[in-house]
Amino acid sequence: MARGKLTFFDGDDIKRVHGASLRMLEEIGILLRSKSVEKMLLDAGAARIKGSKRVAIPERMVKDALYSAPKSILLAGRDGAKDMRIPSADNLFVAPGGEGVYIRDLVKGTQRYPTSEDLRDIAIIAESMPQIDFFWELVGAQDETNEELKGLVEMKTSFSYTNKHLQGGALSAEEARRSIEMASVITGGPKELAKRPIFSSVECPLSPLTFEDGLSEAQVVLSRAGIPVVSMSASMSGLTSPVTIAGTVAQITAENLASLVISQTAKKGAPWIFSSDSVPADLKTGSIDYGALEAQLMRTAAGQMGRHYGLPTMVAGIGLEKTVASLGGVTEGVPYMINQALVPSDLGSGLGGLDQAAGASLEALVADAWVWKIAREIIRNFDTDDDAISIQTVKEAVEDGSFLTKKHTMARFRKEMSSTVHPEAILTGRLSCEPRGALIKKAQEEAKKILSKPKTPVISKDEIRQLESIIAKARKDSS
Repeated sequence: MARGKLTFFDGDDIKRVHGASLRMLEEIGILLRSKSVEKMLLDAGAARIKGSKRVAIPERMVKDALYSAPKSILLAGRDGAKDMRIPSADNLFVAPGGEGVYIRDLVKGTQRYPTSEDLRDIAIIAESMPQIDFFWELVGAQDETNEELKGLVEMKTSFSYTNKHLQGGALSAEEARRSIEMASVITGGPKELAKRPIFSSVECPLSPLTFEDGLSEAQVVLSRAGIPVVSMSASMSGLTSPVTIAGTVAQITAENLASLVISQTAKKGAPWIFSSDSVPADLKTGSIDYGALEAQLMRTAAGQMGRHYGLPTMVAGIGLEKTVASLGGVTEGVPYMINQALVPSDLGSGLGGLDQAAGASLEALVADAWVWKIAREIIRNFDTDDDAISIQTVKEAVEDGSFLTKKHTMARFRKEMSSTVHPEAILTGRLSCEPRGALIKKAQEEAKKILSKPKTPVISKDEIRQLESIIAKARKDSS
């Protein structure tokens, strides 16, 4: 089988980056803001660097963690029909982007703060679109002013309106415990949740080589409960990591390996995902630059490192951002997204996001999903065996001058030629051009059509009451 993919590193590059990451962990070490996580690692064989607050992680601990980490994990949907097993030989699973602080109408040009009702609507749209595989909250519930409860309110809203696997994050050990309690309501208990984790949690290292107390303590709680942890390193080259791609990816790898050691020390066999959302910085403004030409190379290199270790990966960013507002049709968006699709990754996010994930749009979510349906054709598997090559067909065609009439052609054209099946996959020619902005208007109409139907929760009233009870207790405890 063959599959379209990007590569950046060769074999020697991968070995060099791996070796550099091990040196970083041993010679520079990591800074752990949590005393309990620091003690856990020191008791397991890590060592404090003399005259420093940093902790060195020896190569032995890294090797042990790589050995015990599962190389295949389940990201379950609530009803079992939307399960994802990663790594997948023929799939890049995608989701909306994460936690935008505004929502914009791309047709009218208006903008406002999002609420939990907006998150509900986004969940309903994501649930209705088969192109979207799992759900990462595209906007935050800005109407919840208590920061300790915001994540729980978002989780309750998401669980109520989508059956798809939920990806979120916990800012503290207590929030992680309450998230597990809420998910256990849906699965029927913590043991069932560990067998079929219906949510995963993004717990980011802080670059360079630092682990914040709340996030790392949450990671320990989640790992012990069997919840997949996504170690999303978010370095910015030239600002929080070396300005070179190789240097940044070596640091990304070191941060991921340190995170893996934390999870595997907490519980051997804990599900864990190699991840990076690292991109170059704009050194003129000091801002993150997802649109940099080198961003895809950095994502590709990070994905290659995850693949080198045989681990599930999440390094792909999928979405058109504000470009989607000017498109006439799906065809125009496909070339942009093909480049994103070719990154070696099991998971990707970004559908519906705007301004480097700072904001979101309902119609952009729909339009991005439409474009992704076509763009993902580029990463399907292609046969390369003798039957696919079919010398016999060539022999027959030489005689009568026609391949079109051959059985081989009739049997295989749907799989091999996406433009025959999906007219939108034709990148140039033959298609009439729609006026600028036509796609986003159609997408807005589709979003309104989806949301015009009754907004019925996908879980029972009793389950909703139990989730609300957990939030009410958390609210009381935080007051």
